[in-house]
Amino acid sequence: MQVAVIGAGITGLSAAVELRGRGAQVTVFEAADRAGGVISTIRRDGYLVEAGPTSLTASAGLEALIDRLALGPKRLTPSAAAKRRFIVRDGAVVALPSGPLDLVSTRALSASAKLRLLREPFVSATMDGDDESVADLVRRRLGDEILTYLVSPFVAGIYAGDPERLSARHALPLLFHAERRHGSLLVGGMREARARAGVVRQKGLTSFVDGLRTLPDAMAATLGSQLLLNTRVHGITREGDGWRVHAVDAGGARDRYADAVIYAGPAHALGAIRFPDGIAARLTPVTGLPHPPVATLALGFRRDEVAHPLDGFGVLCPEVEQRQVLGVLFSSSVFDGRAPRDHVLLTCFLGGSRDPRMGAMETAEVLPKVLEDLRALLGVRAAPTFVHHHRWRHAIPQYELGHDAVTNSAAQVESLLPGVYLVGQWRSGVALGDCIAQGQAMAARVATER
Repeated sequence: MQVAVIGAGITGLSAAVELRGRGAQVTVFEAADRAGGVISTIRRDGYLVEAGPTSLTASAGLEALIDRLALGPKRLTPSAAAKRRFIVRDGAVVALPSGPLDLVSTRALSASAKLRLLREPFVSATMDGDDESVADLVRRRLGDEILTYLVSPFVAGIYAGDPERLSARHALPLLFHAERRHGSLLVGGMREARARAGVVRQKGLTSFVDGLRTLPDAMAATLGSQLLLNTRVHGITREGDGWRVHAVDAGGARDRYADAVIYAGPAHALGAIRFPDGIAARLTPVTGLPHPPVATLALGFRRDEVAHPLDGFGVLCPEVEQRQVLGVLFSSSVFDGRAPRDHVLLTCFLGGSRDPRMGAMETAEVLPKVLEDLRALLGVRAAPTFVHHHRWRHAIPQYELGHDAVTNSAAQVESLLPGVYLVGQWRSGVALGDCIAQGQAMAARVATER
């Protein structure tokens, strides 16, 4: 079987590697000059920066992939401090509760919010299938304060999105199904999390000594000459029982025949591919999916120029606190080797649905605004010794209310074009682990159906 994969991000690479393991002949087309998509690791001046995603959450699919690629010796586990998380409350950085006992003493929530949290299992559940927003679900079961200070910043950390607009069923399926299956977010969430963790041999966050780029680089190496970089696909046409993929690189046409085609690129790029008549209109919900701009600003400082001990994973900023940053990751506290000796690395996240302008600003404009936040929240006392600013024009797809139109659109196109498959971060999961699982599942589906 000959399979063409369009897009060499982590989803496309996962599908390609899995298909090769199943005996298929795979060609991967990638318009950029490198594989890996949003995974972007930079090493400079003694710092190691992740300009996109910063870590992977362990899963069964990731474990299998790491074993297949023999990456175990290069793997990094986070520090013990990474289990500690912070939010901003009333202008101060406060620790989030790490367990039920911490709820009594935490400053992150008021006494009334703590009581509301404890009462949640006894709140009557709604079991209908309506498309409810994340905000409405949490407000109904947990109240406004927990939405404001816990869930809203959490959603900003994952989606850089607005909980009032995000679909609970699609954006936070664990919470949505916790109520439907168990009648409680707290009880159901814990049970669902334990069930998922049961299949994972090594729990928690993962990275690599040389950063996340280690993973796509290793996957690309297994593909060898069948990974075509700087090669843009501009059309797909029917040819016999299969498909002709029309592509071009600097040397001219690079067309290939394939029994099956997997599109694993970003949603907005689908509009640049010519499909058979009538298909483009059906893809409108996909190509129109919102992707607000997000920027990462990585800043290095001398350790003695930051007052906060940075003894955790990072800090999230609720919108009500009116800060410029969505959150700050204490990068050098989470994984070793991220900053030179006696220095620290802070990675700040900006923009998203909360303030798209911050995601698009130039470095000279955004840096003073961010430093103002860092001085107030973390006690930064000097200018940074290192700066790396990366802007993602189309960042994280937003699973907003009505996301069924996106998933239904993809399913309809697949039914109209047998042998063409659509998969990606925009369809069913934005985290890197979700993308790996989607790619692997799509490879299994193609192998079964073709």
